[in-house]
Amino acid sequence: MSKMSDKFQLFWNTMELCDWDNEGNDDTVLKPVIEYLSTQNDDTIFEFDNLMSELLYNLDTKKLMEDCEKVASYTSGDSFLYSRCVALINGPAYYEKVKNGKKKDLWNMEFEALLYIPQKAWGLKHQCPVEHYPHSSPFCFETGSNKKMWE
Repeated sequence: MSKMSDKFQLFWNTMELCDWDNEGNDDTVLKPVIEYLSTQNDDTIFEFDNLMSELLYNLDTKKLMEDCEKVASYTSGDSFLYSRCVALINGPAYYEKVKNGKKKDLWNMEFEALLYIPQKAWGLKHQCPVEHYPHSSPFCFETGSNKKMWE
């Protein structure tokens, strides 16, 4: 296993808990992930958030946005972000193919619900509103944030 994939094992292992029997209902698909993370300590939830954010950040490139624009009938910063979420929800092999420009089918799909896993898990753990989530990842995954990859 590569050093990079080792780094992201917490994220990938946790995402294996998705309930694909409920495909089509994103919240239900993610429910086991959120429930599992809510049983972990805050540092684990925050690390999951950091890893997810870094993975999304690494897909925030001008080249992938251009691929998206060629495939999707409508493209915005948000739709590009939500399509990048599809790369994460489908596992590390799929993610690497997307990162290397070898997967184009995701640009017509979205999985926005992925973005809220850490906040929902933390809120469930502490029985408080997700708006009180106290962590900010060092990586911004909003479209265009990875300045080096947009030059």
